Amino acid sequence: MRFFVSKTHSGCRCLTRLGVLIVLVASVLAACAHAHPLYFPLSEHTMTTKVSPSGVPQSRTYTFTQDDVEAVCWLKVWRDQRAHTVEWRWYSPNMRVYRRSFGVIPAIDGPAGMWSSCIWSGLRIKGEDVADLPGTWKVDVIVDFRKVLTEYFTIGGNQAPCC
Repeated sequence: MRFFVSKTHSGCRCLTRLGVLIVLVASVLAACAHAHPLYFPLSEHTMTTKVSPSGVPQSRTYTFTQDDVEAVCWLKVWRDQRAHTVEWRWYSPNMRVYRRSFGVIPAIDGPAGMWSSCIWSGLRIKGEDVADLPGTWKVDVIVDFRKVLTEYFTIGGNQAPCC
C-alpha cells in the first residue's frame, strides 16, 4: 500500500488527509472481514416435559424419568429479517449422536409482526429405546450451521452436572 506523504514547514514528514483516510478505511474493512456475520438473539431456553398449545413450557426440568413422554428442548428467540434453520443434535450418555431434528424460525412479518418466536424439539422417552439408556444426555442447538447452545439433562438417573 502506498501512502501520500507531504512535508511540513518543519521538515517533518506526515501522512496527508487522503493517506489517513485510506488507512482508516483499510482498517475498518479488515476488522469487518474478521467479524462473524451471524448474531443470533437467543432470549430464553430450557428443558421441559411438555409445551402448551401457546408455545410455553409447562414445567422446566433437567431430570426426566423413563415414564416421561419426552424431553423437550425449548427456545425463545427474537426474530429478524430472515428465516433461520435450526438443528437439534441429541447425544446419548456415551456422547454419540442418537437423533437429529430440524426446524425453521420464520423471518419477522413486518414491523407489526411478532418479534419473538418459540421453537422446540422433543426426544421421545416412554416406550422407546431412550428409556433403556439412563444417564446424562445432551442436546446441541445449531442455528444456521453454528452451535448456539448446549443443554445437559438426565434420564432415569441423578441430576445432570450442569444444574
